[in-house]
Amino acid sequence: MQALSNLFSWLVTALFAVIFLLLVYESWALITNHTPITDYIRPAVHDHPAWAFIVAVLVGILLGHFLWGPASGRTSPTDGTP
Repeated sequence: MQALSNLFSWLVTALFAVIFLLLVYESWALITNHTPITDYIRPAVHDHPAWAFIVAVLVGILLGHFLWGPASGRTSPTDGTP
């Protein structure tokens, strides 16, 4: 079970690393007047709004899960247990 947990942690770390690199590229493209990723995403969202909504919800769930931890337990801000 520990190996599966480690694999999941590495996959999530890789996902956030890819998102970070995409944001770096977007910033670079805007600064240097190259074509940003936004110019490719916007037409795709207009063509497939349902898929765009599903992806937005999944990204929001992932961010919410990892940025806001459990309300109690070892990693909570307060040391109370349920």
